[in-house]
Amino acid sequence: MTSRATDSESDLTDIEEYAENSALPRLNNKKAKGRVSYVTSTENESDKQILTFRHITKAQEKTRKRQQPVKLPPLPVLKVYQDHKQPEYIHEQNRLTVMTAGLLKRPVSIAEKSFVTSSTQILEHQDAVKKMQIHQPYVEVFSPSPPKLPCSGTEKRDVFRTRSLSYPKYTFHDREEVVKANIRDPLEIIKIIRENEHLGFLYVIPAVPRSSIEYDTYNLKVVSYENINKNDYYTISQRAVTHIYNEDAEFIEIDRWEQEYLYHRELTKIPIFSLFRKWKAFSVWRKNVRSKKITGCRKSLQKNLFIVNPHLQPALLKINELCYYLSFMGLCYIEKCHTYTLQEFKAAQVIWLAEVTERLGEFRNEAKYVVRKACRFALRAAGFVPDDCPFGPFEGMKGKEPQYIRDYHKMQSSISFINTPYELPTYGDSEKMTYTEQASKRHHCMRLTCFIRLNDYLIENILHVLTVNAVNSLLNHLTDKLKRTPSADVIQKWITEEKPEVPDKKGTLVMEKQEEDESLIPMFLTELMLTVQSLLFEPSLEDFLDGILGAVNHCQNTVLSVPNLVPDSYFDAFTSPYINNKLEEKTCGTGPSLAAVFEDDKNFHTVISQIKETIQAAFESARLYAATFEKFQIFFKENESLDLQALKLQEPDINFFSEQLEKYHKQHKDAVALRPTRNVGLLLVDTRLLREKLIPSPLRCLEVLNFMLPRQSKKKVDAIIFEAQDAEYKLEFVPTTTTEYVHSLLFLDEIQERIESLEDEGNIVTQMYKLIEQYQVPTPPEDFAVFATMKPSIVAVRNAIDKSVGDRESTIKQFCVHLGSDLEELNNEVNEVKLQAQDPQILDISADQDKIRLILNNLQSVLADLQKRAFQYKSYQKKFKVEVSKFEALEEVSAELKLKQLLWDSFSEWDKLQQEWLKSKFDCLDPEVLNGQVSKYAKFVTQLEKGLPPNSVVPQLKYKVEKMKEKLPVIIDLRNPTLKARHWAAIEQTVDATLVDAEIPLTLERLSELHVFDFGQEIQDISGQASGEAALEAILKKVEDSWKRNEFVILPHRDSKDVFILGGTDDIQVLLDESIINVATLASSRYIGPLKTRVDKWQKQLALFNQTLEEWLTCQKNWLYLESIFSAPDIQRQLPAEAKMFLQVDKSWKEIMRKVNRLPNALRAATQPGLLETFQNNNALLDQIQKCLEAYLESKRVIFPRFYFLSNDELLEILAQTRNPQAVQPHLRKCFDSISKLEFALMPPAEGKIPGIDGEPEKGYSRSKHTGTLLAQQFRG
Repeated sequence: MTSRATDSESDLTDIEEYAENSALPRLNNKKAKGRVSYVTSTENESDKQILTFRHITKAQEKTRKRQQPVKLPPLPVLKVYQDHKQPEYIHEQNRLTVMTAGLLKRPVSIAEKSFVTSSTQILEHQDAVKKMQIHQPYVEVFSPSPPKLPCSGTEKRDVFRTRSLSYPKYTFHDREEVVKANIRDPLEIIKIIRENEHLGFLYVIPAVPRSSIEYDTYNLKVVSYENINKNDYYTISQRAVTHIYNEDAEFIEIDRWEQEYLYHRELTKIPIFSLFRKWKAFSVWRKNVRSKKITGCRKSLQKNLFIVNPHLQPALLKINELCYYLSFMGLCYIEKCHTYTLQEFKAAQVIWLAEVTERLGEFRNEAKYVVRKACRFALRAAGFVPDDCPFGPFEGMKGKEPQYIRDYHKMQSSISFINTPYELPTYGDSEKMTYTEQASKRHHCMRLTCFIRLNDYLIENILHVLTVNAVNSLLNHLTDKLKRTPSADVIQKWITEEKPEVPDKKGTLVMEKQEEDESLIPMFLTELMLTVQSLLFEPSLEDFLDGILGAVNHCQNTVLSVPNLVPDSYFDAFTSPYINNKLEEKTCGTGPSLAAVFEDDKNFHTVISQIKETIQAAFESARLYAATFEKFQIFFKENESLDLQALKLQEPDINFFSEQLEKYHKQHKDAVALRPTRNVGLLLVDTRLLREKLIPSPLRCLEVLNFMLPRQSKKKVDAIIFEAQDAEYKLEFVPTTTTEYVHSLLFLDEIQERIESLEDEGNIVTQMYKLIEQYQVPTPPEDFAVFATMKPSIVAVRNAIDKSVGDRESTIKQFCVHLGSDLEELNNEVNEVKLQAQDPQILDISADQDKIRLILNNLQSVLADLQKRAFQYKSYQKKFKVEVSKFEALEEVSAELKLKQLLWDSFSEWDKLQQEWLKSKFDCLDPEVLNGQVSKYAKFVTQLEKGLPPNSVVPQLKYKVEKMKEKLPVIIDLRNPTLKARHWAAIEQTVDATLVDAEIPLTLERLSELHVFDFGQEIQDISGQASGEAALEAILKKVEDSWKRNEFVILPHRDSKDVFILGGTDDIQVLLDESIINVATLASSRYIGPLKTRVDKWQKQLALFNQTLEEWLTCQKNWLYLESIFSAPDIQRQLPAEAKMFLQVDKSWKEIMRKVNRLPNALRAATQPGLLETFQNNNALLDQIQKCLEAYLESKRVIFPRFYFLSNDELLEILAQTRNPQAVQPHLRKCFDSISKLEFALMPPAEGKIPGIDGEPEKGYSRSKHTGTLLAQQFRG
């Protein structure tokens, strides 16, 4: 604020001094420059004399409105604060302070006061402009002119002259120095001339050419005489400026020229003047470009637009007229108030499109004639005779043209060149054309070809419009009919409102009256067809879509059948003319493609899609109506799927007949009541065929029921009458034997239960005959007569039952008497069988076995018959609740006979088995089966001893069984599968006989002859020895097999192809421990004798394997640890001796692992000779290397104790990367308490030095995240 006040005071002081004395020295540069850049304030404009526009332009008004923000009035307190902060207020306060201190004199005159006020306003406005420039940096502020001070003309010139005094003082000895200084500011040039009087004058020319937008009258540069433009240059001297232009000279005083320059400079700060040259250049360029383009377009249109061509214009108008008349022709024919079938619609379209095709052919012929005539006139007008018209265009045709041709000629003559009185040159083919003529004819023919193509476009356009209109017309018809579609609720109610049609006197059907509005008449007819599977429409939706879209395609094909004019040979005279008797190549192509237009016309495809959707919507309503026939389709499907022939063979109940008769009569009634047609908007659904197919369906079922019901009724009546008569007969029959009494009593019980159901059946038959009468089923009269006798027969049975129930007690007494005599007879027969079973010869060993077996079989069959009779008598007694008799004698005889039969069967079967065992080969005997048979017969012997009296047969059987039982252990021992040749040799030595002989097979009989069974204990010992040895051998075999298929897991080391390591050895270790235990168990067994050599060998191999594997794994562990360390070049350089030792171990390790990779069998690989010693030597070297490595790390920790915070692996990781200072980053937290991360940067090198050269260590700057800035020195090993 102080500096600003000081500057203002100094400026005001200088201005006052200048006002008092006009002869004062020139103002300094700073003050002069400040006055020039000032802008007058917006206040008190009437008191200021400055160069301004009288009226605000519209552009300035828009700019000011856009720049000025909407201001709201501030609060009163804020307004006072803002006023006190205004520069005017501050300046006034400062001025009063200076005047009060006596440093500034008060103004004396009105002129001085006006001058000071104006200066103050200038300073204030300058501050305001600066503030506005700060707040609006993109708004350029222009100063129209410097303010006019209230002074005389001399003073005004002096003020502007000071502008040249604000530059530094220049001293030049000659003009060449001025030229080399390249000074372009006019004020500086004037200053140089005034300060260097010895120069005389200077030559000046425009700095840029007149065409440049930077050209300015005062944009000059000093040049030598040789470089001036003799027609346009300036000379500047101390007195004046002379402008020589095209030998004319203009003289102006230097002070005036300087003043005009200053005015000019201030004027150019106004946007309209500063941008004038750019605007003018752009406006001129834009006008020229626009004029050129408009002129070019006008010429091009006049040259290329056929409608302005007087010879082609009538043809174009005629073609447009033909197209206009053609546009009223429709491609789709639809008769109002008519309902089409699909076939009728398709046939109508085919007939109509045939007529359209003829009309299109006539239209094309007319268009061809008109176009060719126009082309002939145009070519003749150009001076060429058409190839196909060597004579005049009307010769030979006078008065024969059609009316439209005469009209065309009349139209053409009214505007063509025929009435123009001038002649055109004519080029005939008789004389040879020049190249110019050839090119002209070729050009005119090409233009006429384009004219023909234009007509093709017009024709194709109207054809396209016709097609689109036809499709739109079809869509409108369909949509209009679709709007009349009843709602879904109305359609669903139709089925409940169906009423049968009443025929009139003439036999015609009286239909419901339909409104005569043509919009209610459907457009298409479809039939609703009924099948077993579903209801379907004929034609279906797909048929309608295919038919209607086929009609649309037919319309397209009809218009596509109109060929283009361009490729027609009719126009070959213009598309492929003869020039100098040479036929030009036809390059016009095939013309426009209407098919491509149809393909690209999205609106056309949209209309077709809407037609599809309309038809689909119509069929949706038709399907909704068809859904009301679902119940008819269901019962039709049921009726058709019903097997009537199989139904005839069935005998259903009365409910079936009642339900089915009611159902089928109702179905027939509903089918007859169906309406033949229904209007559903666009479609008229015809159901006559459905009705004709539906009515016979229930009638066929009724026919079968009418056949079944009388037959089944008659059959049931006959059965009831027959059963009633048979029951009456049985009830009146008098029994005479026990069986007859039983049957009589049982029948009485049965008929008492049956009579109820018999009466029910009679009631059912009665209901059947009621149904016959209700539904008028045809039935013979004799069936009704038989039905009348059914009820009396049932009443007679009921009376006979009552009588028999009253005589039941006496009947049971008679039954008991007859049953007692039958039981007595049964006991006598049992006693006779018992006497026969106790015959002594049955238990005599000397008796004939076949005879005894025959006697026992006969007695067994008689006993079975007696047991059956006894069971029947017991059932009679239980049935009639009489005391049940016991048949103990019968049971005793039955048990005795069973034991005796078992005795003789066992005796016979044992002899057979024993002979079979003695004769069969000993190798074929199954000890288990033999043991089971012997045990079985031993049990039989025990039962026979307990159940039979003493006899001579049982002891004999027992002896044989016991004898075989004693031999059984020896047989089992000799059949031991583990017996080897040495064991058989020991057995033969024990029994002193040869048992294994190839010539004499070994049998049980031979063993008995050799008394082998006498050496049972010795044979048992030998067999036990064989079993023990076999068990040991199995264990040893298991160990051998497990090691044969066990292999080491070999893995590549660090994705290397040639370096391997062992994978997991847990499975091998488990197998090793298991094998050692098993082999130790074998060695301690008492049966080890034959296997001792093999077991000892395995003990040695497993011990060697165990020791080698331990050394192997130890070597691998140490090698893996040291390999990552000594792979670093820095470690190898720092520990050369240890690196050499590790290289020796590394080479040995890799060689061993390559061999193991080729042969990975674990036992074979680990028991190779010398392998254990190799691993022991390697482990010793690796231990020595680790000790040296520990000592090396300890030495590093002694040098830098913070390394004690790191583990060996972490310290080795750092030492292995001594050239990478970033390697310490992960370990900083362990080494230092408050450092998390270091950021490294190179130290800026001194001048002339490069980091890392001249023996200076490279340093890096690092910044800690927590402790500030640190300087880190790289550690070098």
